[in-house]
Order: sequence, then structure tokens, then C-alpha cells
Amino acid sequence: MKKILFFTITIITSFTLLAQDNPCVPDVSLQDSTFGLWPDTIQNLAIAQVDTYYEQHIQIKTPATVGEVMGDPYEIEVFGFPVNIAPLSIDSIKLVDVNGLPSVMSTYLSNPDSVFEGNALACVTLFGTPGQNEMNNYDLNLLIDGWISVAGLGTVSLYDQLGDYENIEGYNFIVQSEAVSVEENNDLAFSVSQNSPNPFSNTTSIEFNSDTEGDFLFTVINILGEVQENRVVRANYGSNKIDVDAATLSSGIYFYTLSNTKELITKKMIINKN
Repeated sequence: MKKILFFTITIITSFTLLAQDNPCVPDVSLQDSTFGLWPDTIQNLAIAQVDTYYEQHIQIKTPATVGEVMGDPYEIEVFGFPVNIAPLSIDSIKLVDVNGLPSVMSTYLSNPDSVFEGNALACVTLFGTPGQNEMNNYDLNLLIDGWISVAGLGTVSLYDQLGDYENIEGYNFIVQSEAVSVEENNDLAFSVSQNSPNPFSNTTSIEFNSDTEGDFLFTVINILGEVQENRVVRANYGSNKIDVDAATLSSGIYFYTLSNTKELITKKMIINKN
């Protein structure tokens, strides 16, 4: 599975009402986050409401060197010899596209060409007005390319090295029919239990209750925000159960999320194969 970032990006977001009245201006005090992404895929993006203008500013902090995110050493082949490029400065990165957004939603970047220097701050805005036809849960993929200068090779891009763009995945853009207040949330029958057993080494079960029948989205991510499992589960009215198999997962901390398109619930689970 790909790493969530080739060039780790620190993302800090704020929710506003009108882009033209509230332009996204990089805040120099926002330079870091625990996961390298903010909000991370656990907190996720703000939920959009049908027929209501939506806007989310995304602040991007690009790393200064390859080693900051890929570790040291990180080698590529130059004329048949391995070369450690970890100390090299990142010249620039580019947000190629945001895949998965409904067609009524758009993106605007503070740099019109979508290219940002390494070790710099920039802003991206998601905006639009989703309608009834857009009411759904959308998996977003941010496609990233980046460039560094390597002696003997000149400018080298991520796409040239991997044959593909790197994905930032794990975000869900949710459009629901109406806002759900905290008071209303307390009365909802939708609930998700802690997995049992926990910790576990082979399999575990997650029970949840639903006041309706339908397709729910179940996602498992690791502590780096990388998606390990993403599937649709069919919910019946009342009690339901999801089984999780750890055969392809390593020991560590994971987070599982269940969404019914109106709200989502996230809990932590631990795999211990020692």
C-alpha cells in the first residue's frame, strides 16, 4: 500500500461562509500537526448540507527536504548507482487534482497554477452548493506530484519515479439533508460499540445499532492516516455486527469509522500479534 504522502503535507482547515468575503490567507502560526495532516482522516472534513453553500479552506505546509518525510537515507538510482536524496531540498509540489468531489463542487488555490515551493505555506479552498442529487458519502483522493533537482539528472518528478501520482486518501466528503444538532444526536439510535476483543491478534467484532436499513461505509485507517480497509456494509434495523480480520494488518493502533451519511462514529482498536 502506498504511503499517504510522498511529500508530507500539513493541512489545517477552517470553515467559513463566503470565499469572496473570507479569502484563504496562510497563517504562519500553523506549521505542524501530529499526523502531518490537519484535520486528519479521523476528524475529517466539515459535513455539507443540501442546498447550503459550503466552503472549506485548506492550508498546506510543504516540507523542506525529502528526508523530512521519506526518512534518511532515501535512495534512487542515478546511472546505475544508488544516490541518497534525503538531504535534497524540495523545489516544488503540485496539487494535480481532487478526485471524488461531486461535479457541483469546485476547488480554488491561492496559486493559480497549483504549484507551491518547498517549505512554504499555501491555501486550497473547496466550495460549492450541493443539492439533493449530491446527498452521499464521497471518498476523496488528492493527487500530488513533486520535483527535486538531482545532480546528473536535473529535475526529477515523483511521477517519473513511481509512474503515478501519489494519493492523499482517507478523507470523506459527506453531504446530508439537514444539520443534526447535538441535542438531536443524543436521541439518535445509531451507535457503534467498542470492538471486542480489544486488543486482538486475529479477528474482532464490532456491533452497531441502526434505526434504518441501508448501506453504511466502514473504514479502517492506521495511525498515519493510511486507509487499510474501506467497504460498504448493509445495515438492518436494530442490531448489526461487523467482523474485522487482521490477517493483512500489522501490530499497532488503528481507527475504525462507520458512517450512515448523516453522521459518523470513530473508535480506536489495537492489534497485538506479539
